[in-house]
Amino acid sequence: MLDLVSTDPGRPRVTWYGPDHERVEFSAKTLNNWVSKTANLLVDELDAGPGTRIGIALPGHWRTVVWLLATWSVGAHAVVLSSAGPQEQEGAPVTRVDVLVTDRPSSPPPGTVHSLLVVVALPALATRFLGDGPVGAIDAAAEVRLQPDVFVVGERPDGDDPAFSVGERIVRHADLMATARAADLTDPGQPAEARSGAVRLLTGAGPDRAVETYLAALADGGSVVLHHDLAGMTDAELAHLSGQEGVNAVDR
Repeated sequence: MLDLVSTDPGRPRVTWYGPDHERVEFSAKTLNNWVSKTANLLVDELDAGPGTRIGIALPGHWRTVVWLLATWSVGAHAVVLSSAGPQEQEGAPVTRVDVLVTDRPSSPPPGTVHSLLVVVALPALATRFLGDGPVGAIDAAAEVRLQPDVFVVGERPDGDDPAFSVGERIVRHADLMATARAADLTDPGQPAEARSGAVRLLTGAGPDRAVETYLAALADGGSVVLHHDLAGMTDAELAHLSGQEGVNAVDR
């Protein structure tokens, strides 16, 4: 996974627009650093590796992209979970994960059983979680920063090991990159000249569509512009943002 963000280190790879008028942009080098640190946290502090089930209960966010890439880098299984509160999904089936990664520790996904808890702060550049995290929970914003900048891949997963799942859908490690590269990111609404070169994808997708959006753009040598409320934008706002960011594909 780190190979995806190792070339052309100064080029933007992930740009995120948040609800409080935040804009954060990561070059390949910076994204690589964040993924490496997070992968080291997963291995050294959470004993994660091939076969480990990492529950991802996060919205579309730059930190979500990092956690997914780090999970795949250590050969683990990213299990995308609903962010709906218990009252919204009464009777939900039990889902067991080894590690739950969430921004809502007081309202975990319904039916989720976990051994370890990681709390994630969503403000753009927060250095710690400001809410009340349960005793024993790991504060991702604080702990990731303390990890080594370089991740050395250890045990690799078998090709048949799950890499990504949402509900009944499962993508194996052997198929992960092929599935991402098979995604059609072509936007017929863009002129042909705008569609040339590496894709710069504007999307509002959550982690449930990470493979065909985030990973698809990065796998093709492109970049992602992730907006917290793309569906709520007017056509004029969308056109302005697309022009400002040099977008040549839109997933709406």
